[in-house]
Amino acid sequence: MIRYFPLSILIFFLFTVFSGFSQEITTEKDFKVHYFPTKLEIEFEKSKSPSSIKVTDVFTNVEVPVEKATNPNFFILNSVKPSQFFKVEYTFIDSETIPSTVTIASKSASSGTINVYFNHTVDTTFSQTQAAVNLADTLDDMLISYINNCVATLDIAIYNSYSPSSVAGIAGAINAAYARGIQVRVIYDGSTSSAMIPLLNSAIPTLASPTSSSYGIMHNKFVLIDAICNNPFLSYVWTGSTNWTVAQIDGPDKNNAIVVQDQTLAAAYTLEFEEMWGSSTALPNSTNSKFGPYKTNNTPHNFIIGGKTVESYFSPSDGTTSKIVNAINSANSDIEIAVMNFTRTDISSAILNRQNNGFTNINVLLDSSNPSGNQITTLQSGLLPNHALVDSASGIMHHKFMVVDNFDNNSDPQVLTGSHNWSTAAETKNDENTLIVHDANITNQYFQAFAFLYQLAGGTINSPLFTIENNRSEASLLKIIPNPTNGIFEIVSNEAINDLDVHLYDVIGKLIFEKQFTSLNACSIDLSSERTGFYFMDVNYCGKTEHYKIVKK
Repeated sequence: MIRYFPLSILIFFLFTVFSGFSQEITTEKDFKVHYFPTKLEIEFEKSKSPSSIKVTDVFTNVEVPVEKATNPNFFILNSVKPSQFFKVEYTFIDSETIPSTVTIASKSASSGTINVYFNHTVDTTFSQTQAAVNLADTLDDMLISYINNCVATLDIAIYNSYSPSSVAGIAGAINAAYARGIQVRVIYDGSTSSAMIPLLNSAIPTLASPTSSSYGIMHNKFVLIDAICNNPFLSYVWTGSTNWTVAQIDGPDKNNAIVVQDQTLAAAYTLEFEEMWGSSTALPNSTNSKFGPYKTNNTPHNFIIGGKTVESYFSPSDGTTSKIVNAINSANSDIEIAVMNFTRTDISSAILNRQNNGFTNINVLLDSSNPSGNQITTLQSGLLPNHALVDSASGIMHHKFMVVDNFDNNSDPQVLTGSHNWSTAAETKNDENTLIVHDANITNQYFQAFAFLYQLAGGTINSPLFTIENNRSEASLLKIIPNPTNGIFEIVSNEAINDLDVHLYDVIGKLIFEKQFTSLNACSIDLSSERTGFYFMDVNYCGKTEHYKIVKK
């Protein structure tokens, strides 16, 4: 499993010292984790101080000393290394004797860069910070470039695959990696005729998933590049919805891939891989391997990656459907769903409950396959007209993603993506993986992909950010003119206002303008040098704060 080398520790130390460090927090079921450069603090709820707690290093199985803070709800892990995994076992006074167990992980020393790729047209007019990338029929070339840069280990879990030959395409890249000394391990679905597998070098160890009736399919599509490596900047996780077939990559099927440069996440995916592999060595152990319903919930779920909170779940052990429902319930401005197979009534009920409680900005796009099982009729009956549509274009709308709060950066913009269809098979039988990325930029890139497909299917995007933000209460003295703007706009008042503060932010929260006025009738602000997109302005006066959304065309 993951190894800790002096280079990794040095890079982590230098990164945290010279880049500055701000505390970050993730939330588990019963406690929060506070991240510091060389320690973790575990904070239990005030009403739930544990009667006992034991922490063990997941990879060495060595018990880790736990320091109790002055506050009885805080427990401290000191001398923490980058990408270190901990099993936290604890009991409460009023609970049963069986302890609760949660796996947590420290931050990596990696860059945390996240790249997103699509194989179809995207609507970049909805770009807020970064235009989404359409690689069209070259998505496989991007994957090959990552494999070609691999220096130590390459782990692959792929449902279905194709390659033109053993020396070209993805198979050629894998064989070349093995030939230059890379440790390569491949898991594939045993019930699917993956044309690529026979093209691999016969010395590369492979493992097919079981085909028993109690099992579904090995539906993952992930690649782990240099997860076990002494350079944390070389570790990548490649995942998403894309199988490696001609139609899935070149089209007409519509897909996405997300690539995360983070050694801690790569280590978590390696734990999942090796549970199926049955071994942490180069060779599989079919006796110990566990697939589908036989797997355990043994990986961390919450990560801090490049300053972003990222959640990771594997099916069927981790209850992914409940995470989908939680994301739906967290929305404040909008929900966009693009899923090939949507048969779960608990998810459709969660969506309709939001609609029934007055949350109306919900847009759903499903594929035309499996019309009898999909929840499309239920959704079309319960949502506003033309808010649940079917993709009838050629090929398969193969995505499995949901965008939440693309239009509200003051909320928690997030995107849920991966291999997990919203089906009972995915929840209870299949091997699947899901990421939830809490980041406005990544969320918006997925929104651009959704916007193109949804409008192609006849839908209309009702953007609250394109609403003129002058509809304040009658007590408001201010107007924003013009909005949308080509660059220059004015804050205008019919009467002089004393002691007024203005703060203007871009969509990622960067302050780009601030000024305090002792008296104001009108103020001109110039966004000409800023990129097109959305801006947020707070105006403080007369003991109140008003919020405005500015659109630069």
